[in-house]
Amino acid sequence: MKKNFIFGGFLLSLTMYGQVGIKTDTPQKSLHVNGSLQITNEFNVGGDARTAGSAESPGQVLTSQGAGIAPTWNSLQALSGQSSLAFNIFSTGKTVNGSTVFNSVPGLNYTYTAPANGVLLIQANIYTALGESSGSGSLVFTNTQIAIKVNGIETFYGMSTPIGSGNPPVAGMNPETTGIIGKINVTKGTAYAFDVVAKDVYKYNGTTGAYAGTFTWNVYSSQSSIIATLITN
Repeated sequence: MKKNFIFGGFLLSLTMYGQVGIKTDTPQKSLHVNGSLQITNEFNVGGDARTAGSAESPGQVLTSQGAGIAPTWNSLQALSGQSSLAFNIFSTGKTVNGSTVFNSVPGLNYTYTAPANGVLLIQANIYTALGESSGSGSLVFTNTQIAIKVNGIETFYGMSTPIGSGNPPVAGMNPETTGIIGKINVTKGTAYAFDVVAKDVYKYNGTTGAYAGTFTWNVYSSQSSIIATLITN
């Protein structure tokens, strides 16, 4: 059974099943609007017969959960396949010069809490250069190992070979730039601590070794950096 009513010049149809149609006499759902819809206040989804649905937070989008299930509000970074900048940090100084054990690069440490499940892509750009006192001889260099620790565990590695020039060699004139790329799986709500560290593993011709971090020479200065991007599952 169906009843049609005219209100303000538009057709409203009410079926025996409680379906309401606006500008249609064959409503397909509980409320069927054949035309545009304007909402001047909040839009709530979910809930039940006794509980109001949720309007959630500014900037979130409505995501379908399939037929028969209420849609949910989600942030864009929580949607599958979306990418977002997780963090981008820069060095504020340099590691211990010529150390044979890992030392942190000042500023290149960060604790990140994943807002969603996904893959975190990590890219580091690390400057290394010979220390203030290079040593003697026409050529000095050092092999410097760099690592990115994740929750205290060395996870990604790189290697550089800064070389001094001149006779006697001048420290810092030939900086080396090392790129490190990696990825880890992250779980929503879990914190991940990142720390970039460096140490010398081989020295030649009496050099005091290298440092990693912010490279400075005369009026020039370049900061090492690490950037991470989250791609959600």
